[in-house]
Amino acid sequence: MKRGQLFGCGLAACVLILVGGCAVSPSSTKTELKAPVAERDVLADAAKVAGKTPWPKPEPIALIARVTGGGGKDRVSQADAVDFYIDQLNGAGAGFARLEADAQINLAAANRLNQIALAAIDAPRLSMNDVVIIENAIQALREQRQIYAAAAKELVKAGAVIDEDKLDLIRDDYRAIVKRLGKTADHLAHKIDDNHWSTYAKPERKNFSDL
Repeated sequence: MKRGQLFGCGLAACVLILVGGCAVSPSSTKTELKAPVAERDVLADAAKVAGKTPWPKPEPIALIARVTGGGGKDRVSQADAVDFYIDQLNGAGAGFARLEADAQINLAAANRLNQIALAAIDAPRLSMNDVVIIENAIQALREQRQIYAAAAKELVKAGAVIDEDKLDLIRDDYRAIVKRLGKTADHLAHKIDDNHWSTYAKPERKNFSDL
């Protein structure tokens, strides 16, 4: 069932209850409850694809390791990820052309994630988990941009020729999609807040501009 149809069914059910009509069928209720879960799975899957990279994911240092100065020896740092990726680029003999292609794959996945997130705004029963999924994806994309830039710098040090204009475009495209996803996350959060207050009576608020 499509989201528009689902919303229509939910609205019709509410109208029937208000006018004393028949109750919503159990099968219809189950379908409506499953729909948001399915949509969230699609959003999470899209975020997972956008976060997939040709290098191992860097791991943050645990708080206790930062305080004690120990531990974290086996973790993958961002520098480790860059070194791993450089080895992949050199092994394939593709250099910057491969880097550009990998970045475009990630950017396309990120744009698809944003489209799915925008469609989720009209879904019933939104959750802050949806916002968290997008915020985590934004962090992953920022990290991707940093690693691609660092890898390009290492290629130059090794004597490889890169296209600076294309590298600048990759950076710009990353900044743009991060900004769009940020706006989408804000939109979702506002929608969730509006839905929350529509469920309960809004407190009376003073209009300070009239004071």
